[in-house]
Amino acid sequence: MLSKKDVLTLYDEGLEIKFRRKPHPDKLRGEYNPGAFQVNIYSPAITSGRERDLTILHEFIHARDDRQGTVNEHACRAGVEDEARKTFDKRPEVLMLIKELYRIGPGP
Repeated sequence: MLSKKDVLTLYDEGLEIKFRRKPHPDKLRGEYNPGAFQVNIYSPAITSGRERDLTILHEFIHARDDRQGTVNEHACRAGVEDEARKTFDKRPEVLMLIKELYRIGPGP
């Protein structure tokens, strides 16, 4: 599961979160861009605060895995989704830390 330590490391390394107003061409809710070291959240595809929060966690897992060189371990979308849900359910403090660091308010 994603940890507070993972989040702090990514934050210290400069990971950015960008909320995009335009929809993604493939209708994605979010994506991790390793070249720009940023997480993009596509607001038009987000229908609830829970969905936004799970998407943020999902993309942070991709960023963590990329930085650790373990991308292949979580290449399966279902594996990343499962980890995001477990983190959401069992470690709410991780999401709270992300929201505090990145000054993210309540969802849609």
